[in-house]
Amino acid sequence: AIPTGVKIFNWLATLWGGALRLTAAMHYALGFIALFTIGGLSGIMHASPPVDLQQTDSYFVVAHFHYVLIGGSLSGLLAGLYYWWPKITGRRLDERLGKLQFWLFFVGFNLTFFPQHYLGAIGMPRRIYTYAAEPGWAFWNLVSTVGAFVLALSFLLLLVVAVASLRAAATAGNDPWDGRTLEWRTSSPPPVENFAALPPVYGRDTFWREKHGDRHGRRPTPAPAPPPGPSHLPSPSRLPILVAVGLVVAAAGALVSVWIVVAGLGFAVLALFRFALEHHANLAHAHQDGVTGVDHRKLGMWAFLGSECMFFGTLIAVYLAYKGRSVVGPRPHEILNIPVTTVSTFDLLMSSLLMVLALAAVRRGDDRQTRLWLAWTALLGLIFLGFQAFEFTSFVREGLTLQQNLFGSTFFVLTGFHGGHVTLGVVWLLTLAILSLRG
Repeated sequence: AIPTGVKIFNWLATLWGGALRLTAAMHYALGFIALFTIGGLSGIMHASPPVDLQQTDSYFVVAHFHYVLIGGSLSGLLAGLYYWWPKITGRRLDERLGKLQFWLFFVGFNLTFFPQHYLGAIGMPRRIYTYAAEPGWAFWNLVSTVGAFVLALSFLLLLVVAVASLRAAATAGNDPWDGRTLEWRTSSPPPVENFAALPPVYGRDTFWREKHGDRHGRRPTPAPAPPPGPSHLPSPSRLPILVAVGLVVAAAGALVSVWIVVAGLGFAVLALFRFALEHHANLAHAHQDGVTGVDHRKLGMWAFLGSECMFFGTLIAVYLAYKGRSVVGPRPHEILNIPVTTVSTFDLLMSSLLMVLALAAVRRGDDRQTRLWLAWTALLGLIFLGFQAFEFTSFVREGLTLQQNLFGSTFFVLTGFHGGHVTLGVVWLLTLAILSLRG
């Protein structure tokens, strides 16, 4: 609560020191501060046990979190929508109708949720589909219902304003608000790459200083234009949305059946595989160094490997912390097959050596050796997965499952994710081998 209170004073101080223009976006920004403050004040009192005991599970709590989530968060989002709509679409939302829409939203929201503070204070509980004929409940619920209709009308008007702006002939221009930040320096709507080259940054409010100068009227000296070069962009594709659909199906299927999970993940992997091939076919790659001076591809791989280190470091730490705390067996010393684990680990380490040989062949330009070592690396990965499948089935027969104890849960999660990574690596290597055959 203390940092949030500090932020409210930050916002007020920013407004106090600015030159306000009461646009529709500013209306929503001011409404955000007012409604979010009410939501915060109606929640901070629950730190007091007597107040919390009285108001918990009552309609007072419903009013509180709606003032935070809708009055606060949604007001801020709508302020951003009105402000950045010209940059997104190249068209401005109608200011007169936008202000009307704000007032419908503001009045409708407060009519809907402010009475619920009182309803909670006089005893109306939350999570009920109807309410008893208690004194005072019917009238204030009627007020809330009227407010909800007004709130719905405001969003209907917002939809009308948005559609009308898209059909309008007049454009907003690149910088309709005389903005300070760099997004207003590019066209509206911006090109796919945003900027053909990274714009120079001279300090805070670079774009503002370029237009109006600093407090002494001095403008920064324009930087020399960078040499033209290709923009490294992904190829346009509908396949990423299919990957997302597969993941959603898998997540929802976890509530129903494991086979739905398998089907969803299989669909996502297939779409991802197709997207990888499409990207290779449609995009002309170029060596590009970022602001770090490191090739983008190498930097991306380093970032990925760093995230993998943190991910598996967490899983290993949890396994080491909990493997010996199981209340029931089997325990690690009773079930782990050290000889099999040793052989499978050696197999996986040898696959790393073969991958190094494949990389050396790529650098020599030897396509035949590249395909050979990639295939052998993938084969050793498949052998490792066979060892892992043998271990898993043996452990299950001996009574160790994911749900059996802490050792089983942490072991199967750690090694399962490891096996999943090896599987993806095998698919990746085979994909590279196929692409090499296709030239």
